[in-house]
Amino acid sequence: MEEANNTISLKRLFINSIRYCVRKWHELSLFTIVHVVLLIIGFKFINGWHDKLFLLWIIPYYAFWCYFFRFYFDRKPYLMTKKIFDTLLPSTRILVLSLVIIILLAFVPLAIPFVSGNSPWVDSYIDHLQKYIDDTQTMSVVIAVIMMIISPFIFYRPMMAWIGSLIGRSGLLSTAFARTKGNYWQFLLQSIIFNAIFCLVEFLDKAFLMSGWLFIFGVSVVTVFFNIVLAKMYEYFFLEIDK
Repeated sequence: MEEANNTISLKRLFINSIRYCVRKWHELSLFTIVHVVLLIIGFKFINGWHDKLFLLWIIPYYAFWCYFFRFYFDRKPYLMTKKIFDTLLPSTRILVLSLVIIILLAFVPLAIPFVSGNSPWVDSYIDHLQKYIDDTQTMSVVIAVIMMIISPFIFYRPMMAWIGSLIGRSGLLSTAFARTKGNYWQFLLQSIIFNAIFCLVEFLDKAFLMSGWLFIFGVSVVTVFFNIVLAKMYEYFFLEIDK
């Protein structure tokens, strides 16, 4: 297949996404409400990933987004379809890529002293590493920044394969990477924008002592819009591909 050299315009992408939201505000309001309910169940009643029941919660949450994208692209039936099982391969690859990166981020710094022999700087490095590990907030920020930098490779481009498999088109990562080639900075900027919004919502939630409720409602609105943007991205890169 011929590789695409299209550079997406984030300005037009966001404008088209906003226009779609205005046209479909009734449906998107319902999606947002359902998302709020799912987050309340997952993070207020189940207590998030600290509870084993969270693994069961992931199933309806995953089904929700499958329904969302099939609804957007008008692929009926929206939920009761074997196409959902076709998404397991690309979604698993996204998860594996993310886990591999996280493991490398966690263990590579720890391995450096063992491969450096008796270099004079090792003791100082270990002291600084210990302080870094003890400072969980700094560690989380560093990992989040690195994950954001590589998100075009481990999330945005694989996500195009996931959407494709869900709606009956190509779910190959090679196809997704070929069609989206040359858009690293556009994907990175998009990641920065949405992460900044999520951080702002979290800051406001803590500032107004909302105990996570503002975060749940705010993140739901932003997340639904974010996935509209992803759908518009898929249209831009793959609209010409035959079903």
